[in-house]
Amino acid sequence: MAHRILMQVVFTGAQVFGKAFVQAYKQAAATSAAQATSAAVKEGGISLEESCLILNVRSEALKTDEIKARYEHLFNVNAKDKGGSFYIQSKVFRAKERIDKELAKRSPPPASESANATASGS
Repeated sequence: MAHRILMQVVFTGAQVFGKAFVQAYKQAAATSAAQATSAAVKEGGISLEESCLILNVRSEALKTDEIKARYEHLFNVNAKDKGGSFYIQSKVFRAKERIDKELAKRSPPPASESANATASGS
């Protein structure tokens, strides 16, 4: 009889522990997804990869001429007066905005600006 009670206690404990483990895992996964989403929002709403896919450019070789040409084409094609989609036009705009932010991060400031900042800081 004692053996049966002991097995029930062990089995019940294992069930409780298993449920708690699954719940903790789900919570950790949800938190991780939320952090990834908030990081993308901080950078302009969409990720760099998504922006490159929208404008059909490679993230390794971002060229301002190519980006501007693709942006203008897609923006004009999706104009509302031409029967286009405002939603797609907005995505194109946000994609260019995100890529412009990335290009601003990558390129160093012009020499005249850095010299002015040094002179005013001294």
